[in-house]
Amino acid sequence: MRKINKELADLHADFLQYYRQNLGDKFVALEPIRRDYLFSFYKWCVFFSLLTAFLVYLINVGFFPEKFLNSELSVYSLCFYIVIIWEVLAHPFKSYKKETKRLVMDKILAFFGDFTYSMNSATKNQVLKQSGLIGKYDNQYADDFFSGIYHGVKMQVSDEKLTVIVRTNKGSYEKTVFDGVIIVLDMNKDFSGQTVVRSDWGIFNFLMCRPICKIKHKTEKLEKVVLEDSRFEKYFETFSNNQVEARYVLTTAFMERILKVKKLFHGKKIEFSFFDNQLLILVPTSKDMFETTSLFTTTARYGKMREVVNQFYSIFSIIDLLKLNKKIGM
Repeated sequence: MRKINKELADLHADFLQYYRQNLGDKFVALEPIRRDYLFSFYKWCVFFSLLTAFLVYLINVGFFPEKFLNSELSVYSLCFYIVIIWEVLAHPFKSYKKETKRLVMDKILAFFGDFTYSMNSATKNQVLKQSGLIGKYDNQYADDFFSGIYHGVKMQVSDEKLTVIVRTNKGSYEKTVFDGVIIVLDMNKDFSGQTVVRSDWGIFNFLMCRPICKIKHKTEKLEKVVLEDSRFEKYFETFSNNQVEARYVLTTAFMERILKVKKLFHGKKIEFSFFDNQLLILVPTSKDMFETTSLFTTTARYGKMREVVNQFYSIFSIIDLLKLNKKIGM
């Protein structure tokens, strides 16, 4: 951990110098834009406050019929009004976020490697389904997406939310299946089958269904793999369609490195899938990732960038820790 802390401190020192030379002017240019969006937010806050007070007054003086106030229509009207307020007040935040990332994200990523950034792009459905880590989902909400090469390894990273529509007798609602970061990395190991590493459920492991994956146009239910590393077995459950290949991929050294990755993300329930010479990693998090600015904070402050650098460090360190850029010694 001391080594990681030193690496991160060195990274921050290098990035601060890079920031001053390549990004400082861009963030200064964002300040008038931030103030305009902030003014818009406060303007709408005042408008809806006055409108709400006026509507309450009309209710108190009996402007609306009692029959309407006690009906379902009044409830629907209130919900609709709240949705309108939410959407209008959220607009300055969303617009400022897009404007910020359009101007600075490519430059930030250039510090780490050769990357292309886009908003609202997502991991392909075929890849997610093939991973065996994601169950059924109906909607895919994408935020940040970047792809490129880091230390010779092709990778793509996306911040996504996957939901399923749950239908009940009273209607339907969206249930979150996954919310966090999805990482897809190329590997220098050849394997024809599939190995899935899921987070351990403790005493509820008996409820965990075996992953079902489509391998070479054939649907297979993966078998549980018992590995020799007791520490690894404590945190993960492993499944594969090929026991020998699973041990070829998950060597003792590689399992040790996966445990370091888990520690790097502060023990989050990270899950892995090895297929088509790729490694897909799920990192669940409720945090809005890669936010370089805040509508309520001047762009001259560097604090938000420190957090973003920490997030990029955690992701790119996976390649370094797992040594995916090396063909031997996995």
